[in-house]
Amino acid sequence: MVFGVLAAAAVAASGTRPAVSEAQFQDIVLAMHNKERAAVNSQPLRWSAKLARDAGYWADRLAASSVFQHDASNRTEGENLWMGTRGAFGVEEMVSGWTNEKIPLRRMRSWQDNYYRVGHYTQMIWSGTTEVGCAVSKGVQFEYLVCRYDPPGNVLNESPYRGTAVAFGGQ
Repeated sequence: MVFGVLAAAAVAASGTRPAVSEAQFQDIVLAMHNKERAAVNSQPLRWSAKLARDAGYWADRLAASSVFQHDASNRTEGENLWMGTRGAFGVEEMVSGWTNEKIPLRRMRSWQDNYYRVGHYTQMIWSGTTEVGCAVSKGVQFEYLVCRYDPPGNVLNESPYRGTAVAFGGQ
């Protein structure tokens, strides 16, 4: 059974993990993004209902198909994906998977040196991005978190940081 964009206490995990309302989900996701952004002097993001709907559509597709891949038809929004065992993770743990990518980024000359290892984090902190919207959907075995960003980040030969030409570690 697949749940849509956080339908009725959506991020309800196992019986021991309390349910999270849609408003709580938004608050947690936005706070975690904005904490990381503040640390690198990027402006706070605003929540976008449109991006959340787009993310929900894709999260539902992933949950229904049990496939884990980016939306090839998405040409205008940045996208972060997370997948984990259904009911085993809270929202904070899901997003922390992306925030933890700042650790290897500090040792890199540029985020482009290993985009696959740090690209979720750089999308989160990308200085030109102004809005985010996210959704979780549950499949039979896995749940999927999808976040969409506007404008998208991770633009080749640009820096995620404000006022720098290339992203160097240590930021």
